[in-house]
Amino acid sequence: MGASVASASIESREHVVAALAADPRLTGWTVHPASEDGYLELARGPVICVLAWPALWRDADRLAPHLARARCGNYTLFLVGRADQLADAPADQAGDPALRMTVLTVPTSPAALVIALGARGESDRRSLELAHLELALEQAHYENDMLIEVGRALSRERDVGALFGVILKRAREVTGADAGSVYVVEGDDPDAAEAGAAPRRLRFIESQNDSVAIESLGFTMPVSPSSIVGACVLAKRAISIPDLYRLDPPGAGNNPWGFVHDRSFDQRHGYQTRSMITVPMISARDQVIGVIQLINKHPRAVSRLAAAADFDKVLPFDDVSTEYATSLASQAGIALENALLYDEVRTLFEGFVKASVTAIEARDPTTSGHSERVASLTVELAQVADREDTGPYADFRLSSDDRKQIEYAALLHDFGKVGVREPVLIKAMKLYEHDRALVQARFEFIRQALETERLERKLLRAVEASRDEMTAAMMSVDGDIEARLRELDDMIGFVLKANQPTVLEQGGFERIQDIAARTFLGPAGDARPYLTPEEATALQIARGSLTEGERREIESHVVHTYKFLRTIPWGRTFRSVPEIAGAHHEKLDGTGYPHGRKAAEIPPAARMMTISDIFDALTASDRPYKKAVPVPKALDILASEVKGAKLDPALFDLFVSARVWERALRRE
Repeated sequence: MGASVASASIESREHVVAALAADPRLTGWTVHPASEDGYLELARGPVICVLAWPALWRDADRLAPHLARARCGNYTLFLVGRADQLADAPADQAGDPALRMTVLTVPTSPAALVIALGARGESDRRSLELAHLELALEQAHYENDMLIEVGRALSRERDVGALFGVILKRAREVTGADAGSVYVVEGDDPDAAEAGAAPRRLRFIESQNDSVAIESLGFTMPVSPSSIVGACVLAKRAISIPDLYRLDPPGAGNNPWGFVHDRSFDQRHGYQTRSMITVPMISARDQVIGVIQLINKHPRAVSRLAAAADFDKVLPFDDVSTEYATSLASQAGIALENALLYDEVRTLFEGFVKASVTAIEARDPTTSGHSERVASLTVELAQVADREDTGPYADFRLSSDDRKQIEYAALLHDFGKVGVREPVLIKAMKLYEHDRALVQARFEFIRQALETERLERKLLRAVEASRDEMTAAMMSVDGDIEARLRELDDMIGFVLKANQPTVLEQGGFERIQDIAARTFLGPAGDARPYLTPEEATALQIARGSLTEGERREIESHVVHTYKFLRTIPWGRTFRSVPEIAGAHHEKLDGTGYPHGRKAAEIPPAARMMTISDIFDALTASDRPYKKAVPVPKALDILASEVKGAKLDPALFDLFVSARVWERALRRE
């Protein structure tokens, strides 16, 4: 039989079929049922060879679909015929490099057929393997690039709330998951727990689902081996379940964990949780700080799982998906730990800033709330400027870090007051309280001296005057002393009035000088002034309550603020806080302090704070030494400063047009 097959001549379709059945060298090839008259389709694995006789390849319409298929990697077209017939074979396609077409001259032998089919089959097989390898390599490149991009995205995100969404979204992308959830571990690690420490719990944070809309409601549950996420935390490794709907009873077969699938969620939402992979997020300290749970790996060509039949097509998460999910979870664990640490540091720093503001206000209770109000006003004005697309601030843009930097600078802009003497800091009147009491005591001593003088003079007149002159003499003494007492009362009344931090009335300076020039006899008989030079200088302050020296001391708080803030390692994010806070009393025309900077040298944020600081100082109702100025009047005062080229006109216009003070009040 073997010899007869080997020596047989093959020419027709029937001869090929017979050879396939008889020759063991061809047993790997099978005839495809789609074969029709004129051609024979043979298959071995994914490789397909079509033998076409002249009846087919001479018919252009019948040949066309075979030429199209012959441009695929697993299909070769053999044009079969005698030598004289093949002279008429179609040659117009021969120049197409994608076309896998050759000729087979008949009659031929089974050995020649084996060689022809084997050579083409092996070539096609290698081509397919190469195509698969190239596809796998391309996919690996894509997925690795995705993981790198995921790592970058995770490292950039510092907001913990937003980070959870990024982690879950990226995890679903790299694994093709339809849905997923993120959990965070709260409480103490049992290995490091002490007596009274809080037990670990899992807090549900975020969920996403491409197929059904669900509301993410936060809840917590204990870290327990009875739940999949709990078991993942305890085992510190990934748990993959191919199909929860085919999960064996607890402890048997494919369910060594003893899980029981609760289908209440699926029934409530018309969903089916089939394949699932749960991976732990492990910190740099080798502690599980969170869990990523991915659900239902998308089948090919199905973007949304809607019908019940779609869930039967859901794929299990393969080893590659598990590796990618584990790799991403590792990155996410580090990113989450960094974000949590950043959040802790930020919370700590926020507490420090608020404590600093409390310290400022404890030294100067008269300005309580000023720092917070200035911060609120300045941030609101900055946000208004950020929305401008025309004018001087069209290019001004405010990131979240910029906003926080401005807020810190405004909250701490007066911190340097801790370096100012407290009596100066809280001085409400022109005279310190003890100086005012001393002046009043002095005038009371002068009054008593006048009363003593009254008695002494009356006694002297009583000795010297006759009975008839006595009454007139006594009345003369009383009249003189009463006049001097009235003058004394008038002087102390004027002094107390001049002590108020208001503009001194016309002639006030001269009268203070006149009172200071008066003298009285002290207990030792020495001449003393009604007012000391220091008291007279203070009472002659034209506006406010501070002498020139005291004003310079108050103004020095800006220098103290700058020096103090410079000692804090703000880092690159908030490095401009000292400069902004230290320039809030500078004016555009160079008349401000402490350095007399001009417009180009003053940061925009400091210009904003200057307007906010003046506005709040004018309108604040908590200053015992002055009345609150109504908002319209305060805006008029600011407008005059703008007109005098001291304040930024564009920022003032934004402040007024946006009614920033009302926005700040709503924000508070």
